[in-house]
Amino acid sequence: MLFNSYQFIFVFLPIALILYHLTPKEYKKITLIILSIYFYAQSNIKFLYLLLIMLSINYLLAKILQKYPTKLYLFITIIINLLPLIYYKYKLYETASNTIPLAISFYTFQLIAFQADIYNQKQKLTTLQDYLFFILFFPQLIAGPIVHFKQIIPQTKLKTFIKPTTNYINQAIILFSIGLFKKVILADNLAPISNKAFDHINQLDSLLAIKGLLAYTLQIYFDFSAYSDMALALALLFGIKLPINFYSPYKATNIVEFWRKWHITLSNFLRDYIYIPLGGSKKSHIRTIINLLTTMIIGGLWHGFGLNFMLWGFLHGLLLTFNHTIKFKFLPKIVSILLTFTSVSLLWVLFRANSLQDALIYYQTLFSPNYQLLITLIKDTQLIIILFITLTLFILPNSIEYSKFQAKNPTFKKSQAILSAFMLFLSLKMLASNPPQEFVYFNF
Repeated sequence: MLFNSYQFIFVFLPIALILYHLTPKEYKKITLIILSIYFYAQSNIKFLYLLLIMLSINYLLAKILQKYPTKLYLFITIIINLLPLIYYKYKLYETASNTIPLAISFYTFQLIAFQADIYNQKQKLTTLQDYLFFILFFPQLIAGPIVHFKQIIPQTKLKTFIKPTTNYINQAIILFSIGLFKKVILADNLAPISNKAFDHINQLDSLLAIKGLLAYTLQIYFDFSAYSDMALALALLFGIKLPINFYSPYKATNIVEFWRKWHITLSNFLRDYIYIPLGGSKKSHIRTIINLLTTMIIGGLWHGFGLNFMLWGFLHGLLLTFNHTIKFKFLPKIVSILLTFTSVSLLWVLFRANSLQDALIYYQTLFSPNYQLLITLIKDTQLIIILFITLTLFILPNSIEYSKFQAKNPTFKKSQAILSAFMLFLSLKMLASNPPQEFVYFNF
């Protein structure tokens, strides 16, 4: 079941909210756990058994680890969690079939972080109900954010969980409307352009290569930020504030800042549970470089088992190393932003291409332009629209700022309500004539 579907918006969500508000406060978490299991089953019942098995095993392992917090038990726990992920990622890479269990990458890392926090005595296992709610809560189950136990469970003790405030509901409506608009109107309409470029590599020319790369750069941005916005919005309707997972990464002035703003909870996981345990930047300069490269290669492999994902992670690691070594503070801010945006965009080729060989062909076409084709670039309507969207991306405030998600006592203007309603109307109208499309990160 997709957030961007009529089934979810007009059937599941209203029923879930009604049941939630009718349930006595001591049973609200149980109600949401049952609803979340149903939600996952509707999305992919085939792999529900794996999710429930992994939850059961981890609950027992957490009890053991809490009683005997040794490195050996932690190592065994991490390996047990990684084995299914590695198996399905490798199987996907070998067979090129869409057989990967939905959300496995996200809940695996969330379970590993939970176990590591227990080992480091940052967290204690409380009740089975709390544990299940923390993992299964449906707004963040499928594609994040990757949350910590201490970020979620204490909120279930607050009054806002029992009865969400008006501010929460207002913020939720604004965020959900923006997210749905990003997905349905922007990301899904950019997808055919990028698909035409990346999925028909033998027909690629200079014009299509440029358009395809820019289209995918925007598509993945709007697609993933859309899911992040909608996840925050849905959680707010149940009185929970999830951590921000996306904050204008294309406005970053360097690659370090980019990773602090793109998939924030994954970046934090890689830093806290891989980079720092490896030694971080506290060792020698060479060791720091190795730690950075290792961390980013693992981050690449988390997205996919192919060589292109590994190289994508490695090159991001190199850029991070370069950024840590050489500071470009003398550059004007706009130049720094454009350099970072260009670097990130070019590396998306490795991320999107179906293979490393396809990526190399794409780069070859991109950097060996046909000047006769490039002359038509200026007159190309699709490219003009893509460039216009890119420009507005850098000018407009992001959804977190606009919805005042971080404000304690936000005030809302009538214009925000009108704009949100207009975006929601356009999105629903588009959905009426087009089937809902999966989010990009569902493939990871």
